[in-house]
Amino acid sequence: MELYTNRTQRIYLDIYVDDELTSVNVLPSVNIYDNITDTLIVSGIAKAEIDNEGHYSYEIRDDYLPVDREIKAVWTYSVQGNTMTTVDTYSAVTPYISISDIYTKLHFGREEGDANYVPYHEIQQAEKFARFMIENYTGMTFGKKESVITAYGQDADVLFLGEKIISIHSLKENGKTVIDNINNINNFGYPVEITETGFSIRIVSDEDINEGGGKDIVYPLMGSFYNGYRYEVRGIFGWRGVPEKVQTAALMLMKDYFSKDHIWRTRYVNNVSFGDTDMEFSKLAFRGTGNFYVDKLLDEFKSTNMAVI
Repeated sequence: MELYTNRTQRIYLDIYVDDELTSVNVLPSVNIYDNITDTLIVSGIAKAEIDNEGHYSYEIRDDYLPVDREIKAVWTYSVQGNTMTTVDTYSAVTPYISISDIYTKLHFGREEGDANYVPYHEIQQAEKFARFMIENYTGMTFGKKESVITAYGQDADVLFLGEKIISIHSLKENGKTVIDNINNINNFGYPVEITETGFSIRIVSDEDINEGGGKDIVYPLMGSFYNGYRYEVRGIFGWRGVPEKVQTAALMLMKDYFSKDHIWRTRYVNNVSFGDTDMEFSKLAFRGTGNFYVDKLLDEFKSTNMAVI
């Protein structure tokens, strides 16, 4: 199940006894954990939903989901004197374009009775479809998450990470913490910054080392990520905001998703004939995202994976 980052939203619990929804005397409690580290994020008491007996919810505030992450909800409640536990997992994700913008830009109606009305859950499914197609084509995600990347030094002042980084929390060298920006600690000897492309980090140093009588600004004295050393970089990885071209690509894919011929293209139909109307699909329709213009918008993000600094 998916939740959206930076948005207050509710998660739900249904309690069944003998296949029937059943209310409990004491409201269920819920603990929300990071599903990777098992760290407790927040805990509280569920709320009974008045529309259905045995239907409960808990509100997760937006400040608990600032980045993409996997979370786990552990519900605890008592049924006929027996303590029960239900565990649900969720993916907090960054939508590549907001639901509000989808309604506005695709001119869909928000409420029943509106012209061109599309239910909210169908908009969510279309956004998810577009997001998956973009990620499959580019090999990248365009949200942001806290993560740890391991890289190996090459006697250079630049360390290539392979993923785009937004901020550095800490740096370990062969298992020892040498930089902790959260606690303002630096035992590395030099400050470290993110390179212009965002795919590497760089040692900041004005010192040069003499090599054969010449100055080498690439290998400053004691300012290198040493060859073969293991470096672990913890920080926020990803994108500060979804690039405009990716947003445009997502909209175009969602428009395709709602188009009348979508059902045929998803079934690999090469030709459809309805009386005087014939439909023929190019072989390229079954490669990439299935949309030539979307592929062109996204091509530059595929090549970004080859960046060195």
